[in-house]
Amino acid sequence: MSRPVPHPPRSVKWNRKPIHEPLPGGSPLNSASPALDALSFKFAMWAGRVTAACLDVGCGAGVATRAALARGARVVAVDPDLGMLHQLLTQLPVIQFGRICVKPARLDELDFAAGELAAVHISRVLHRLDGDAIQQSLRDIWRWLQPEGKLFLSAFTPSGSYWKDFSAEFAGRAKRGDRWPGYIGDVSRYDRFSQAGTSCHLLSEAVLTRELGALGFEIEDSLNYSLAWDGTQTCCGVVARRPH
Repeated sequence: MSRPVPHPPRSVKWNRKPIHEPLPGGSPLNSASPALDALSFKFAMWAGRVTAACLDVGCGAGVATRAALARGARVVAVDPDLGMLHQLLTQLPVIQFGRICVKPARLDELDFAAGELAAVHISRVLHRLDGDAIQQSLRDIWRWLQPEGKLFLSAFTPSGSYWKDFSAEFAGRAKRGDRWPGYIGDVSRYDRFSQAGTSCHLLSEAVLTRELGALGFEIEDSLNYSLAWDGTQTCCGVVARRPH
């Protein structure tokens, strides 16, 4: 039997928790993409060109992972939902099993050696983290990436009609200089599917590029697009490179 590559992640490195329990299944913030979006397509194309391992965080049923594997990539596919990981594996041809490692985990439970990864793909995961956790995660990704490695990052934004009742508050916070203007302590005020007291973090392109730039990432591309299955919500996507 082929030995799975790359090596699975190491043990938990710090004990941070997500800012809330998982959002209810009916929340549109929990929806998984049924097809590649523009950012995930860029990840799959890059992953197929490199020899080192690539990481797909919040992989779900593996839309981006399967596209990367089909192009010859080696992938660590991570998701806290075991059912999603099982669904991913059942869709793969046996010949690809030697190039994938699956891991039931959250982003904050991962650890890799410095320079171990050629790419990291994080699609709509950061809304579960507060500002400190986002900063720590980005610092770790910087360390995990090899020189010239790339981060493919997308996040829910406060744009779009779904968040129309929050957009003015977000704009006001940003104007006042709030570092994390998209943090919502009780998202049930704006998302009828969420329970009272559930937190959420919406991120703009300006916030993402600021945090990435502070670490030394070079922004290669940025995208803003509506979700293919829900035109009321928008995402911002960033492709960032770790230079030598």
